[in-house]
Amino acid sequence: MLDNMMSVAPVERWRKIRPVASPAFTTGKLKKMNALIEDCARITREHLLNAAENKKSIELKQFFGHFTLDTIARCAFGTNLDSYSDKSNEFVSKARQAFGQDLSIKLILFFLFPGIFSLLKARPFNSDVFQYFKSLSAGIVHQRHKNDNRNEDFLQLMVDAQEGKLSASTEGTKSKEDELFNLGDDVKNVQFSSDKNLSEDEAMAQCVLFFLAGQDTTSSVISFTIYLLALHPEIQDKLREEVNECFAKYNNCPPFDVISKQKYLNQVVSESMRMFPPAVRIERSASEPYKTEGTGIVVPEGAIIAIPVYAIHHDPQYFPDPDKFDPERFSDENLSSIRPYTYLPFGAGPRNCVGMRFALQTVKLCLMNAIHCARFVRTPDTQVPLKFCKGFGILNAKEITIGVRSLHSDGD
Repeated sequence: MLDNMMSVAPVERWRKIRPVASPAFTTGKLKKMNALIEDCARITREHLLNAAENKKSIELKQFFGHFTLDTIARCAFGTNLDSYSDKSNEFVSKARQAFGQDLSIKLILFFLFPGIFSLLKARPFNSDVFQYFKSLSAGIVHQRHKNDNRNEDFLQLMVDAQEGKLSASTEGTKSKEDELFNLGDDVKNVQFSSDKNLSEDEAMAQCVLFFLAGQDTTSSVISFTIYLLALHPEIQDKLREEVNECFAKYNNCPPFDVISKQKYLNQVVSESMRMFPPAVRIERSASEPYKTEGTGIVVPEGAIIAIPVYAIHHDPQYFPDPDKFDPERFSDENLSSIRPYTYLPFGAGPRNCVGMRFALQTVKLCLMNAIHCARFVRTPDTQVPLKFCKGFGILNAKEITIGVRSLHSDGD
């Protein structure tokens, strides 16, 4: 099943899977999953309120790891969780095994450098964990067929893809967000397979991939953003003002289209991912010889090209004063000054992150609920600057601790 996962599939298999699975992440499909994400965000909000009332400090990766686990369990497997409270749940315990320190590193390295794992015939996780999620997916599908039930989640969409019922909807004009994050996804010379049906293994593999690739990266983006807001209270206050206005207008439940149009929220998330991109570098393999424009350099077939995302994001040639947290870089007025292919939090081209829109929606809904209910502050335990694990090619902070306070409390 590993070879069927879209992000690491051989090129011929990828040409079949990508166009069939991609419609699961169109705007229309994500709108149907929005309520599921909202439910998980509300649970997180209740736990944040409790932490705020007691003036607690929280380790962000651990805390928001519960939120992303609950969200992916709900959206990918149709499973309701509150992993903050129910730590004995089998899904939670298997997820812990999948994302223990050593295994988490192996998984991320597997997605970044699949060729090495293939060469060594290594596996990033034990068969017990892998088999659990595969069996869980298959069992839920069987139960839905038996009871003639349909849920609006990713697993259902993969069942539709297996049956050839998942078709792309017309997205219309690209939004500014698409232009920023979805660069080069419409390259015209990519040849896809004409096979429109996924096998059972291919469909289930995308569900497992959805969990493995989304859990750690999404919680990291949320955690780094909250950390930056705690260090910059004036930016946090400005974002809260926008969020409060939006929540008041839509009775605390802003619809999908409204969330994507929150300008300052978009700026804050974009700048956070510039400073702390989910992957510090991206690798691609040349499928054929390619002569680069203007240099005469020929990239031979099979060559591995490494794109140093973190270094590009922190190059003052592209982003002046790169260590400054400045959401105004991504304002409407300044967006056009960002040079194409210098901002790559989700990669670029037809093999960019297929779950980009889902990840952004999840991050934004979580942040809106968090900012609306609590204030985040720097404490004596807050590391400035953060300390990172070295040697793994990923951006993994050792600890991200901040304080949570009630919006009505005085002082820190």
